[in-house]
Amino acid sequence: MVAVLATLVLMTMGSLVHGTGSSLACPDWPLCHGFFFPAMIHGVEFEHTHRLMAAGVVLLAATLLLRTRRLKRTAARNLVAAACALVVVQAILGGLTVIYRLPPAISVAHLATSMAFLSVLVVAAVRLTPCAPPPTAAGRTWLALAAGLVFVQIVLGAVVRHTGAVLACVGVPLCNGAAWPSATLSRLHMVHRGVGALAMVVTCAVSAHAHRYAKTPSTRVVALAPAVAALAQVSLGVALVLAYAPLDLVTLHHVGGAMLLGSLALGWSLARPRASAGVGRRDESARGG
Repeated sequence: MVAVLATLVLMTMGSLVHGTGSSLACPDWPLCHGFFFPAMIHGVEFEHTHRLMAAGVVLLAATLLLRTRRLKRTAARNLVAAACALVVVQAILGGLTVIYRLPPAISVAHLATSMAFLSVLVVAAVRLTPCAPPPTAAGRTWLALAAGLVFVQIVLGAVVRHTGAVLACVGVPLCNGAAWPSATLSRLHMVHRGVGALAMVVTCAVSAHAHRYAKTPSTRVVALAPAVAALAQVSLGVALVLAYAPLDLVTLHHVGGAMLLGSLALGWSLARPRASAGVGRRDESARGG
């Protein structure tokens, strides 16, 4: 759980690095201007702090791996190992982003890997928590579908951001006064909007379905969290465009996407598989008889 929170903070700092134009404040990697601890000025305070925080998250992941290596729960142990592999890939992509001077493809892959890492950590946290809420009968397939759609939307958002298409469309719901613009970047922006609207509808429907089967206050909160996060995320996206992409809204939009995906991963990890749900109902019927 600490690693999950640390990852969210790290993502916030990563968004600030890009938003403040500090991505190349340290032109080398893993050092910064040849130093482990450079002068924290001219954007270095954002970029190098992000690197130090990333190192802390790597240490947390390594600690988790050491703490869980003797667990008999193979699934939980494998999740932690997968998280460690992802955070190593994430660190390498971060270095390549600097070395190759911010190529969009690597920058997008860097963000996508961070979202995958967060999702795996959330599921691992549930598997490792003895006081986790009881599983619900909500459909895991639909939760997985919603999570996959949100992940695609987040990657599209990264493409929009790293290709400079954030303000390629001004105005909501139209784009520069047109329903379907002619410029390539404007069309990319509109695709992001369309997938975002679809992700919001699917997430709200899945959230309502999960809430229907929630039996305890904690599982009801977990069930409703994706819907609340999706509505907040769309609202932030609209506000971001209307306000011409101020740094605070861009950062909140980035972190909001992470929290939306994390809430869906949490719901999925607490949802009982269909077969298990059926067995549970049969067992209850047998006990009642």
